Amino acid sequence: MNVGVLLLRPVRAATWRELAYLLLGFVASIVTFAALVTLLSLGVSLLVVFVGLPILLATAHVNRWLADLERQRAGFLLRERIGGSYRDASGRGFWHRLRVVATDPQTWKDFAWLLLLTLIGFAFGLAAVVLWANSLGLLSVPLWWWIPPESALPDVTVGSRTWSVDGWPSALLFGAAGLVATVLTAWICAALAHGQALLARLLLAPGLQSRVEQLERTRSGAIVAQQDELERIERDLHDGAQARLVALAMDLGLAREKLDGDPEAAAELVESAHEEAKTALVELRELVRGVHPVVLTDRGLDAALSALAARAPVPVSLDVHPGGRLTRELEVAAYFVVAESLANVGKHANAEHAWVRVARRGDQLEIEVRDDGRGGASVASGGGLAGLARRVEALDGSLTVESTAGAGSIVRAEIPCGS
Repeated sequence: MNVGVLLLRPVRAATWRELAYLLLGFVASIVTFAALVTLLSLGVSLLVVFVGLPILLATAHVNRWLADLERQRAGFLLRERIGGSYRDASGRGFWHRLRVVATDPQTWKDFAWLLLLTLIGFAFGLAAVVLWANSLGLLSVPLWWWIPPESALPDVTVGSRTWSVDGWPSALLFGAAGLVATVLTAWICAALAHGQALLARLLLAPGLQSRVEQLERTRSGAIVAQQDELERIERDLHDGAQARLVALAMDLGLAREKLDGDPEAAAELVESAHEEAKTALVELRELVRGVHPVVLTDRGLDAALSALAARAPVPVSLDVHPGGRLTRELEVAAYFVVAESLANVGKHANAEHAWVRVARRGDQLEIEVRDDGRGGASVASGGGLAGLARRVEALDGSLTVESTAGAGSIVRAEIPCGS
């Protein structure tokens, strides 16, 4: 590392991001301490009348909310997405939820981090305030030392010795000391901030066991999604192209029988068979496009989504910036997120317009499909969006749906795509 990088550390954007992280940690430590002390003391004191159990369960959920904020704060500094992984505690009543939450390792890791935060968040944030205040105070001395009266001039005491500002030489010496202190403060705060963020990631990111459980769920979801896809193809073939090919064969058989005795009727049957053949070809082409669109392989995601938007039942505004060609699996997943979402808009939303945004942000591909329809979409079991969620989760991504009655729907997917 050269001298210029060392000396210019205070003016880099990363330095102020680190300072913001430490100051937010100072505030978060106070809020966390108040929440933990209040809720834990109330829950434990009321255990004797069993009212404390719901309070402790609520405390665990408050801890999750605070831990999620901490993940976002650490991700803001480390420039990465830090997710959490919790066991599913929905359904089956209060005692089931209590047992699942109490035995979830992430619950205790959250609690451990929040306890640490009340100490190191407060200490590191206070240290940052003190260091920056003193450094900038010394650095600014040459700008204002001549303004106050002599009795109010600044001085510095180290041990039993005191240095006072009594002229330009001492003022410039103070400023030089402030410059050195500012550089040192920037590096010290960088170490404090990154140390705290890395410790937060260590405790708040999913552990190995959670990761194994998540991979088992996504693998199962991928198998189910593949089975659903095969069943859909079989159903479409049976109800569509296969039925038309059967009708085509029957028309041609009848035409052959009438060819000698009634040529005009035979010609009409051949014409009908020709139309059935063209319709079957169209349906087969649509089926192949539904399995994997050729334009996606040949020209990429942008062109494939443009073709998809052109066939959509409502006007679609596209904003696609994938950052170059992606892997085949990622492009297919992104394509089908948009395709299924637009199909739902056409079938159920009663919308007048839809918006599609695809963009690469760091190591994440973000996909958003929004409409101005009647809302009510959900990732319900057995629905098209549930299959999409499984497809996205199989690539270690996530899919969420925001849908309020009368306010349209927003389908968002985030899929890791590498740096």
